[in-house]
Amino acid sequence: MSLHELVEPYGFLIGTWQGQGRGHYPTIESFEYTETITFSAVAGKPFLRYEQKTTNPDGVPMHTEVGYFRPRESGHIEFVLAQPTGQSELLEGTATVNDDGSLTIVLGYSEIQNSTTAKLVEQTARHYVFSSDRTSVHHEFDMAAVGEQMQNHLIADLHKIT
Repeated sequence: MSLHELVEPYGFLIGTWQGQGRGHYPTIESFEYTETITFSAVAGKPFLRYEQKTTNPDGVPMHTEVGYFRPRESGHIEFVLAQPTGQSELLEGTATVNDDGSLTIVLGYSEIQNSTTAKLVEQTARHYVFSSDRTSVHHEFDMAAVGEQMQNHLIADLHKIT
C-alpha cells in the first residue's frame, strides 16, 4: 500500500497491538484490563484510522474509542477521537526519536467536548513510548474529570501482535 508521506514514518503502527493495563482514579475502584488497539491506513491519505477496545479480566467489554491519528510536519501530531461515553477528544503534541532509538509521542494539549448526558471530562493527556524496534509501547493516560485535577488514570504495556 502506498502511504502518504506524512504517514510513512508511522507505518510501523499499522496492525494490532495488545497488552495488559491497570486503571485508578479517586472516584472509582482500581481495576485491570486487556487493551487492544488497531491502526489501519487508507492509501494516500494523511492519517491512520485508530480503534481501541478494552475488556476486563473475564473478557467482558469495558471501553472503546475510535478516531484518527494525523501526523503533521516537523513531528507535530494530532489525534481526533470519539467515545461512546459522550466525549470527543482533540489532542495535539509531538513525536520525538530518543537517543536510544525509542520514539516518544506526547499529546499534552487537549480540547474535550462532552455531550449533555456525559460525565464531565475537562482535560486529557496521552503519553506513548515505543521501543527502538517499534514492537512494544508503554502508554499512560492522564485525565481531569468529575471535579478531580489532572492525574494519571491508565497505564498499559502493549505489544504488536499482527
